[in-house]
Amino acid sequence: MFGFFGKKKAPTGPDLSAATEYAYLDLLGEVVPRAKIVQLANDLNNGPLSYSTEELALATALNFYRRDELREELRFVQLPARLKMLEWLQAGKVKPLFAQTFENSLYDRFSER
Repeated sequence: MFGFFGKKKAPTGPDLSAATEYAYLDLLGEVVPRAKIVQLANDLNNGPLSYSTEELALATALNFYRRDELREELRFVQLPARLKMLEWLQAGKVKPLFAQTFENSLYDRFSER
């Protein structure tokens, strides 16, 4: 109803299926089993934060990037993931704060100092 009068409609929430596929294919390079990604994305989606589809994918992937046992396996897919995040940021699909958090976390985790 408000859409007719020019006000924005309430967001419908993220597409959980698309978010899990983005996380699995684009952000985690098929390193993490799809079932684990689906479970975590569902848990995050049911939490208190509101996400776009791409933000949910980033939040899900970031959780796995922070796990010590996956660090070496994910080292080789983190750069393409950061580029995908940048693409989504430029397209307005993620909030700048989500993008900054993802980038800073991966930079800190994988930079060679």
